[in-house]
Amino acid sequence: MKSVYYYLSVLIIFLSACHTNKSELETIKVAQFGDVFIYIPLYLANTKGFFKEEGLKVDLINTGGDDKTYAAVIGGSALFGIADPTFVAIAKEQGIDGCVIGSIVNSVPFWALTKNPNVPQITNAAMLAPYSVATFSAPSTAYTVQTEMFKEANLPTNIRQGAFGTLLPMLDTGNADIALELEPNVSIAVANGAKVVYSFADKYPDFTFTGITTSKKTIDEKPEIVQHFINAITKAEKFAHEYPDSAAYYMAELYPDVNKNIIAQAIKRMVDSNTLPQNAVISPEAWKQAVALRHRMGDLKSLDNIESVLDMNFAEKAR
Repeated sequence: MKSVYYYLSVLIIFLSACHTNKSELETIKVAQFGDVFIYIPLYLANTKGFFKEEGLKVDLINTGGDDKTYAAVIGGSALFGIADPTFVAIAKEQGIDGCVIGSIVNSVPFWALTKNPNVPQITNAAMLAPYSVATFSAPSTAYTVQTEMFKEANLPTNIRQGAFGTLLPMLDTGNADIALELEPNVSIAVANGAKVVYSFADKYPDFTFTGITTSKKTIDEKPEIVQHFINAITKAEKFAHEYPDSAAYYMAELYPDVNKNIIAQAIKRMVDSNTLPQNAVISPEAWKQAVALRHRMGDLKSLDNIESVLDMNFAEKAR
């Protein structure tokens, strides 16, 4: 007859195995446009360990496009997508159902830079009359909001289009007077002598620029994972606002080629402008502004029932 010690040993091994299984992280795939600095909540949730706290291990997939990111979500190759969330509303008009469940970037995070000492602070659109502006290529949000700014003053659309990494050099060569840029390029340029002359974060303070998308199938079949993911993102957003210097420390690990002071300045600018949101909840006004812009662009046929793709239940719980 086997001793009681034998059975106790078996029981301990069994319980240890159960504990190990419970503590294993759930690996999920998250699609994103690319490695973009302004996706701070996503990267901070990873490097600071908030995903791990929520039992998740995140594998990032770079798609190279907002539409491709949402396609990855709907196609099932990614559980969540980080990109322009208005593509969910656009897809819904084509009979494709999905959901927007949280915010990563709030407001329009473009700052207008110049190295031309003759360019003043631009306080109204009419002051742009003598100047050209470099933006990312159409139909980017940067191109669209800048086009609208010219139209506000009945000015010709004097825009120089370019890809990532080409806009600031246009200032050096004189091909553009002003360039719209994202962080950390804004803070890098300012450190090198450029100045900010206007901000679309001021013009559109409540605007859903980058969101978290997922499929209805994921919400129905894996609500716990959805909640854990949103919890981690919310923790990261709160952490960045409460401890911006610490957030800069963790982001510097991901961007070793960028001066730590520059990263700190970039995060401060995003926190101060609320471009980096305080939590993942998307306000009705922020969503209305984003889809209205797409409607004016002609990408959305109608603004009817645009709220139907929003599901803020998980973000509200995490708040």
